[in-house]
Amino acid sequence: MSQKHDNLMSIGQFAKASRLSLKALRLYDRKDLLKPHRIDVHTGYRYYDEGQLERARMILLLRSIDMPLDKIKGVLAAPKATSTTLVEHYWGEIESRMEHSRRVVDHIYLILRGEEKHMPYKVNQKEFTDTLTISVCDEVSIADLIPYIGRSIASLRAFAEEKGLEVTGPPMGIYHGEVNEDSNGPVEICLPFEGEAIPTDAITIQTLKGGHVAYTFTTVEQARFPEILQAYDAVHEWIRQSGHQITESPREIYLATEDEVSQHEPFIEIAWPFR
Repeated sequence: MSQKHDNLMSIGQFAKASRLSLKALRLYDRKDLLKPHRIDVHTGYRYYDEGQLERARMILLLRSIDMPLDKIKGVLAAPKATSTTLVEHYWGEIESRMEHSRRVVDHIYLILRGEEKHMPYKVNQKEFTDTLTISVCDEVSIADLIPYIGRSIASLRAFAEEKGLEVTGPPMGIYHGEVNEDSNGPVEICLPFEGEAIPTDAITIQTLKGGHVAYTFTTVEQARFPEILQAYDAVHEWIRQSGHQITESPREIYLATEDEVSQHEPFIEIAWPFR
């Protein structure tokens, strides 16, 4: 004989009350997000307690902002103060991605209207000497690229200060792969130094080999995506027209922070090794 479930709601009743579909409830059961209060051992019917509606509605709200199920699981499992931070971080990524997309769409409009401004970048060449660096490297999404660069530089400077290392030049980023909607790099952030240090699980010590580089500078405004692509194109075209070959990944040398330079001063140096 089946068990009685006088104070419980059937999956159909719970679906209507929570505004979640039967398909969604079965999925959330499999994902351990929202398991039935009880499953009848004879019929296999799922039953839910009214107290589960609060959790169900939170899942509904989080899904409405396209939060992935694994992130929702983390929010629901965390203490309230931490869960708020997790939602804020997720939404910050969404806003960053939206701002990025807005800039790209505006740029697309300029191209389609024939109004794109082509900046006259001056490309030069120089010799890059062997450089001892501390570095971190990771895959990074386009939405998190700028925060990742900032966090990485801050952690490298803190490591250098803690270990008594002398910083000998501006930080730089090495793009070992494209960072866009289809690729996450990886991106390596390096800080030149002198002194004695032992690498950690997160921080690597290496020597960047010297050689010829072609380079140009961008201002703060020119360094934003997608405008910065013109600077890369200018350096790449100079290397090609000069009959040289690219030998390594391109580098961005961060000469200053945004609040340290005027709108016309060099902000980022784009340097591309060649032979």
